[in-house]
Amino acid sequence: MDIEELLILLEKSKGRKIQPIDENLYDEIKERIKELEEERKKAGDEEIARIDDELRTLRRIQRKLFEARTSKIVRAAWSEVCGTASGIEGFENLIEKEKKFFRKLVELIREFRQEILETINVKQEEKKKEDSYILVRVKNNIPEFEGVDGKTYKLRKEDVVTLPALNAKALIKAGVADIIEVKR
Repeated sequence: MDIEELLILLEKSKGRKIQPIDENLYDEIKERIKELEEERKKAGDEEIARIDDELRTLRRIQRKLFEARTSKIVRAAWSEVCGTASGIEGFENLIEKEKKFFRKLVELIREFRQEILETINVKQEEKKKEDSYILVRVKNNIPEFEGVDGKTYKLRKEDVVTLPALNAKALIKAGVADIIEVKR
């Protein structure tokens, strides 16, 4: 594991493109860190400083590489759900673990979005339905008519019925129906 190559990869990862990496890169870095920790236990004073420096560098590269790639995956997942372009290139360079993470993230965002937006839409539909119909009591027989909702109404004196707001208001204005107030 060459630290110089890792630093070059890290520098390239700052761009918009997901850089190709070895499928086992993260595991190789973890393994090298473990090896260095074992070496440190057996090392003399002069070697400890070099090992500590290499450990710090490897951990920093590991974290920065993870953050750079993960942030691109998160932005891409968000764009996928919203149906917009993420501007991120190089998806063919994702390793299998990252592809799995991307798919799960897209699924979670979609579920969350549906849960939130569907709840809002259902409440809006219920409110719309409530606001678009009025409960009335019919005072006189009314000839058969088609409501704005497409239904045919044949109303008789003393009928209590829920009508589309437009029809109910016309009947109330004509004096042939009274609104019934419902207390909640």
